[in-house]
Amino acid sequence: MEAPVATGQDSPASPRAKAAAHAAGISVQAAGAGTGPHGRIIERDVQAAVAAGPGLTAGARGSDAYTPGQTGTGIGGRITTSDLAAPAAAAPIAAPARAPIATAAAGTVTETPLKGIRKLIADRMRESLAVSAQLSYDMSAPAEALLALRARLKATDPSLGLNVVTIGDLIGLVTAKVVRNHPNLNAHLVNGVLRSFGEVHLGMAVDTPRGLMVPTIRGAAAMGLREFAATTKDLAAQCQDGKISPDLLSGATFTVSNLGSFGITSFTPIVNLPQTGILGINAIVPAATIAHDGTIGVERRISFSLTADHQVVDGADAARFLRDLTTAIASVDLFLMA
Repeated sequence: MEAPVATGQDSPASPRAKAAAHAAGISVQAAGAGTGPHGRIIERDVQAAVAAGPGLTAGARGSDAYTPGQTGTGIGGRITTSDLAAPAAAAPIAAPARAPIATAAAGTVTETPLKGIRKLIADRMRESLAVSAQLSYDMSAPAEALLALRARLKATDPSLGLNVVTIGDLIGLVTAKVVRNHPNLNAHLVNGVLRSFGEVHLGMAVDTPRGLMVPTIRGAAAMGLREFAATTKDLAAQCQDGKISPDLLSGATFTVSNLGSFGITSFTPIVNLPQTGILGINAIVPAATIAHDGTIGVERRISFSLTADHQVVDGADAARFLRDLTTAIASVDLFLMA
């Protein structure tokens, strides 16, 4: 007959159980009585103990005072060091009761299940945030040269096809040419492999009645201004009419999203997987300036919000891209002539 495990002493534990306890940040003895041979604590006992409680804070890990199923005063009922310092006889602190859902006030309520494009967008955005390490950066540039060039183009003969060029077109073309020199941003990250592209296929976020669509301007960096502007107009119209080819909604290597026309001055765009970056274009706003002689003035500036996947794009890489972009925007006429 097997001898029972003596009380008052630590139960034996398997190496895998000890490793699982260490990974979970608890003492292996917190698993209680083992279910292995001779009362030995095995891996599934540790897993059951971890599943029985909300977890521990970093400071509380490794304590022998943790009891499976115990809840504490930390976020989500996590056990803190102060919880473990309480007398052993004290009753476990109950997790706060979840507040009941308030009854809607009188009036009309519309419930709309997510489906179609809206459901697809929701799934992709959630997946993007779940599998990538996204971080955003903001930088601004003087917008006077940008506005002056737009005014000159608008006044040209319509037969040249340049009078329809918008601020968004100018920024989009400049972005395509700049990102070509930043391979970590003009890239896809797939299964731990970074694929950088020599050509820039620019995704362009378009607001439509059916939801957000992102058609692709293929070979964008190699285009002239007239061709780029005509392509953006055509793709946007196809999206609005719901006649865009599915082939034109994939293959982008970098994306731009323009909310400047809505007056947005800063936002955090979400990366469109498997891309590694997306640029948000913000509104042009007046900003105070101080000259070298101390004179105070006002100039119009435009800001940009870059979100990049920190798995492959370091902060310095993101800063260099924004520096190059804002420098180009500040002298956009000269940049596009180069």
